[in-house]
Amino acid sequence: MKTDSKMISRLFFQLLPVQILLVAVGSINSLIDGAMAGNYIGPLAMAAIGLYAPAIKIIETINTILLGGSQILCGQFLGKNQIDRTCSVFSLDMTLLLIISAVFTAMGILAPRMLAGVLGADSETMQGLTDYIIGMTPGILPWLMSLQLTAFLQIEQQQKRTYIGMAVMASINIGMDYLFLNELHMGMLGLGLATTISYWAVFVVLGSHYLTGKATILFRFRGIAWSDLGEIIKIGFPGAIVTFCLAVRGIVLNALLLRYAGNDGISALSALNTCGGLLFAISAGLGSATRLLVSIYIGEEDPVSLKIVMQTALTRGVAMVCGAAALVFLLARPLSGLFFPDPASEVYRLTVLLFRIYPFCMPLTAINVIMVNYFQSSARMKIVHILSMMDGIIGTVLSSLVLAPILGAVGIWIAHVLNGVYTLIAVIIYARIINGRIPRTLFDLLAIPAGFGVAEDQRLDISIHNAEEVTQTSQLVMDFCKRVGISSRGSVFAGLCMEEMAGNIVEHGFTDGKKHMVDVRVVNRKDGLLLRIKDDCKAFNPKEKLALIDPEDVTHNIGLRMVQRLAREMSYSNVLGLNVLTILM
Repeated sequence: MKTDSKMISRLFFQLLPVQILLVAVGSINSLIDGAMAGNYIGPLAMAAIGLYAPAIKIIETINTILLGGSQILCGQFLGKNQIDRTCSVFSLDMTLLLIISAVFTAMGILAPRMLAGVLGADSETMQGLTDYIIGMTPGILPWLMSLQLTAFLQIEQQQKRTYIGMAVMASINIGMDYLFLNELHMGMLGLGLATTISYWAVFVVLGSHYLTGKATILFRFRGIAWSDLGEIIKIGFPGAIVTFCLAVRGIVLNALLLRYAGNDGISALSALNTCGGLLFAISAGLGSATRLLVSIYIGEEDPVSLKIVMQTALTRGVAMVCGAAALVFLLARPLSGLFFPDPASEVYRLTVLLFRIYPFCMPLTAINVIMVNYFQSSARMKIVHILSMMDGIIGTVLSSLVLAPILGAVGIWIAHVLNGVYTLIAVIIYARIINGRIPRTLFDLLAIPAGFGVAEDQRLDISIHNAEEVTQTSQLVMDFCKRVGISSRGSVFAGLCMEEMAGNIVEHGFTDGKKHMVDVRVVNRKDGLLLRIKDDCKAFNPKEKLALIDPEDVTHNIGLRMVQRLAREMSYSNVLGLNVLTILM
């Protein structure tokens, strides 16, 4: 019996839908706005939305720093069962986000026309873009807050609330778009205001969880450790480089398209960005799920589980992206018609070509996003910087500068595919440098440092699926302890503790008719023997149970009392729906 990959794979795909929605929260509204703008206002409205896209990326850059840094740091603290530190990071994250949102909101309200000029608006698009900025600005705070809360609600196992929030947001945006555009004829101002109202609606749905009294990760202003700010920025900054580079890339590509294809080229790229946000959400969701789990397993110093996560992401995850890419290729014409109803127009032709070429870069982008998040979580910042710069700006922009004068807009479309090839080559070269050989397997690409984690002869990993395996595992634990030099007495105590706790889980948690497992890890450390018992049953905190036991009644919960007496330290947390009990003996 060894670590079962099914629990980890199942957890990965439980996380994935919400992680995709986390990225798609803005893209859903962008898709709705794009379809409404193209059909009710016209192609120039799509050009204005395309010009506004780099501004969104700049705001997302700062959000990415906070979200990436706080999520990884929280994952590491959760892996160590440090709930108070997790709450402190969450509180710091929310406070900083409030301040940053206020700054961007003030800029949008006080100088919308100046911002439109900076973003490249010409005489045809200036008024529309200015109106759009005015309408969108009041939604910056709820938009950023919703992005953050969706990630933290994942840890709270509040996926259903997130789905409801997304449905409310989309419904309100569609209704408000129709009212403001079709009935009130408010143009781009109405388009922006509809999105703002929908962002406030989803924020109310998500934020209400923290008013129920059921939240585990709480906002505590007094408990904020401001010293964590440097660590959040240090961890989150590399992941934000690519977002900032995408903002710069957007400005450069818009300038090239305006020169070689006019506003039709900008409108076509805007259609892809509007729809492509949802398509990229799959890749970004894979990266976010990878980042969250990898950070936890790094905190646990668990290389076995780490490899399982990466194998799941790079095989089954990328296969999902390939399926989505094939669907986009086949639906190129209907997708183009969603934004530009006239199939005889030049903008329609350019958009169809873009939707036919872009799918070839989607699997390459997914691999790059997964690897960047993996390297970021494992604190290998040099390769993160390199990949972020290449993917964000260097690969696409340099190729576009060469191909756009020759092929026009199509050259820029092809540059997106070449960019994916460049980043994959960079990952292979990095693995070659670290491993000293050309990577031959999936795990070779991970380039896991030789000293990471506990040596195999100093740890034992087992998965339990039924009551019969509990006794067998107890004996395996005792044999392992004796093999690493633990006394016979200590070995027996370790086996008894494991058998008592795992037996309780099987007896009381395996009764709901679903398939469950108990993941047992035993580590021989310098400071003692560590037992970690993880299960996917309903939440149960043995420490709370012990606190409720009458100390005078020695006949109840004898097993729990025994474990408490034998353990030097005992901690519990519920991480991503998994009960994690850690016992130090």
